[in-house]
Amino acid sequence: MDREHTTTAGDPGSHLITSSVVLEEARASLEEEDPGSVEEVLPSIGGAIVVLDDGVAAVDPDTGKQRWSYRLPGTEVAAGITPLDTTDPDEDTTQRVVLTYNTPSLLGGTRGHTVSLSVYTGQKAHSSTHPVRDAPNERVRLLTKETWVIPRDNRTLEAFSLEHGQPSWEYQAPQGCRIDMPTTKNTVSGVATMQSQVIAAWHCPGEQRAQAVSLDSVTGEQEWVDTNVAWDREGTPQVRTMDTTDLATTEPPHAAHAIVQGDLDHYYRLLDEDGKFVSRGIWSEIEGLDEYVPAPATGPPDPTDQADVVVGHSDELRYALSLYVINEFLDRGMLDPDDIYEDTWVEGPDGERQLMKNRQGRMIGTNLIHQALEDDDQD
Repeated sequence: MDREHTTTAGDPGSHLITSSVVLEEARASLEEEDPGSVEEVLPSIGGAIVVLDDGVAAVDPDTGKQRWSYRLPGTEVAAGITPLDTTDPDEDTTQRVVLTYNTPSLLGGTRGHTVSLSVYTGQKAHSSTHPVRDAPNERVRLLTKETWVIPRDNRTLEAFSLEHGQPSWEYQAPQGCRIDMPTTKNTVSGVATMQSQVIAAWHCPGEQRAQAVSLDSVTGEQEWVDTNVAWDREGTPQVRTMDTTDLATTEPPHAAHAIVQGDLDHYYRLLDEDGKFVSRGIWSEIEGLDEYVPAPATGPPDPTDQADVVVGHSDELRYALSLYVINEFLDRGMLDPDDIYEDTWVEGPDGERQLMKNRQGRMIGTNLIHQALEDDDQD
């Protein structure tokens, strides 16, 4: 099989995407070279990842130039990106592109191939050949940095190792309980992933209970449990995780954007990476914020409450929420654009200035939020 693989030497540093404009520019640059080849463009800490019909390529958001690529001419592939919990340089910032495809076997039938590449350099991290049980697009639906996860029915998850392609573990919700399984790569469901965790939420209609559980992505061992998830006979719990590379315009959008926009019900659980409940977060620091942005629930759920769970690294929970609140207040006219820090502006879709939609690892303060609420009270 022909393979075209170019890499970049060394770690070029963070190239987080600040707006959807950068993604569209990356799409345009690849479309010029190979019209009709671009399937989608995804944000990553290594720049814009362009998924092509036969591979992937990374585009530097600052220069617009291709930095690395991995292509298999004539072979249809599926690709996805592993989550990124934090951009803190003192913590793990590993993020990978996972590319998978099938080929005919010499002995008849089909065999699967899965490769993972560093988003920074394009260098290979994993490569495996394995039996085919699931379609390539299903193998990139739920990813962690070491595994891919497949929903088997309405209560079973099975994880496979990126290193060797073999099953790693299986998890089942209790008998009589069910998980709202994802049907596509970008749908919000009862399962979501972080770098090293798989978060699943289930409910048991007959027992009137629900909970969220975190599983180690490599071993499947339970890391923590949250038993205060709302139970609703009409719907199963929905899980969102805060990926630092997500934007307001990605599918699904950044979870902080969903909170600020009121997309979650009035009762939702906000948990950090250790499963600790963020009882009030920035709402405890900013009096009156809950009148504009729904705060996470503090009391026990009512049986009719919609079950929403949001999990994120503690840094992202704080600073991304602050950024999206500032964005919302700016849109409402509660903040003067002249009061916004100059280096937080980026180019919008029509060439206009807009506030960045990714904090790029910055610690976004709450002083502008305080100012907006004080000014609104005076008006």
